[in-house]
Amino acid sequence: MQVDVDFLEKSGQDWKVRMKVILTRDELSRIDHDVLKEVEDFQIEIKDDILYFKSFLSIAEPWEDEPLEELLKATKLEVEYWMRKLLNEEIVK
Repeated sequence: MQVDVDFLEKSGQDWKVRMKVILTRDELSRIDHDVLKEVEDFQIEIKDDILYFKSFLSIAEPWEDEPLEELLKATKLEVEYWMRKLLNEEIVK
């Protein structure tokens, strides 16, 4: 599984972000579609062997006052967490 920032665009004080997750065929076959319904902070789109996690980041929010680079790192970690859940892999805390 490979997770990267695929799209980033400023929209007012917000940022439109899309993370791209490239999966192997095996990983794609193991996705738990029931878990997809649990994901709240992202809109998820599946195209072939790629999952796109779309979200908005608002630097104006007091809990998101980190630099954009740090918010992107945190978003990537959250996507990786959800991918482990989607693939029914052990989540290390």
